Amino acid sequence: MKKTLVCLGLVLLSSSMIFAQKAKVNKAYNYLWTEPINYEAARMAIEEAKADAVTGTEAKTWYVAGRIGYTQANEEIKKTLLSQTPDNDRLYVGLDEMYTNYVIADKYDGKLDKNGKVKYTQRKTIKADFKEMHNQYINTGAAFYDQRKYNEAAKMFNEYVAIADLSMFDAKDGIKVDSTYWMVKYYVALSNIRAEKNEEAIKSLLELKDTKYSDMKSIYELLVGAYINIGDTVKYVAYLKEGAEKFPSSDYFVGSLVNYYVGAGEYDEAMAYLDQVIAKDPNNTEYMNVKAELLVQKNDYEKAKELLNKSLSVDPKNARTLYVYGRAWAFEGDHIQESAQDLTDNAKYNAEMNRAKSCYVKALEYFEPAKELMQKDNVQYMDLLQNMKVLYLRLEQTDKYNAISEEIKTL
Repeated sequence: MKKTLVCLGLVLLSSSMIFAQKAKVNKAYNYLWTEPINYEAARMAIEEAKADAVTGTEAKTWYVAGRIGYTQANEEIKKTLLSQTPDNDRLYVGLDEMYTNYVIADKYDGKLDKNGKVKYTQRKTIKADFKEMHNQYINTGAAFYDQRKYNEAAKMFNEYVAIADLSMFDAKDGIKVDSTYWMVKYYVALSNIRAEKNEEAIKSLLELKDTKYSDMKSIYELLVGAYINIGDTVKYVAYLKEGAEKFPSSDYFVGSLVNYYVGAGEYDEAMAYLDQVIAKDPNNTEYMNVKAELLVQKNDYEKAKELLNKSLSVDPKNARTLYVYGRAWAFEGDHIQESAQDLTDNAKYNAEMNRAKSCYVKALEYFEPAKELMQKDNVQYMDLLQNMKVLYLRLEQTDKYNAISEEIKTL
């Protein structure tokens, strides 16, 4: 009889403890209906319930935890309707809290009824809240990205993507994998790169690489950047080569690969690679331009000019070809001028200096039309202006020197 009483006491004690934890869940939920809402007390009550062995595995517990985040986020969103400035930090915490806890709530939700069908108690409300708040994850991520808070931006963008991937949603729910989804996934990767989380960025980029994302060239550019950031030169080179094949009109991939070879002192590999890609695409002006630049670095000006003439025959108004051609003449002039410093015969020295000036004049014959054709937002535009400024000074063309100096100041 005594043992029975002891067991009964344990049952009563256990039941009262469970009741107490369930009461904390209800208490936390009830805090959301007070004015003002006591978020600290609500979170304290629900955290105790989450830590309990019984209520910690119940969908309602995690639903209430997520609802606390939803309510806080909604408060901040309503401020915009009143022309007030929302607190992005509170909005971020609320949205993250909502996503994290709702996902766990849905994991514990869903029980088999007597007919063997899964019945959900919380899913309907969770789905409605996710649909209502889905775009807020983009907006909040964008706000943090603009503030250069890239870790927070990456989390918001990633949770937007993760919500769309949840099995609770199907096509009729309005949350789908579309162009916006892929764009946000791109910003997940970009934010992680900015936050120096390159491995996480690579994971997103590799997923994007096998999709129909509209700007695939950027995916490859970010991939090679992420791989070089983590020191994986094998994959860096591999994706540069793959990018060059997929986007032959881009100077980024071929140029970066050649720069890599040159930086590693592998000039023969650089030249062999350029010969290979030019053989496959003999009218590709960018490949010819890159090879010409490499020939200029090796002081092989005649071969460089020969290649640039071919490039111009394909596209006479190619600003980059004209720019490279101008550099070839300018570098040749510099080379002649430097070599002349060792001459002791004044006549020979003067003749060489005049020859150098002739090269500078020829350089400007290519630089000036390049300037008219090149977009001002081109990364090489400022370099072009600086080269022209130096040459105008050396040729004592004062008016042109002053004019281009003023233009440089405005950029």
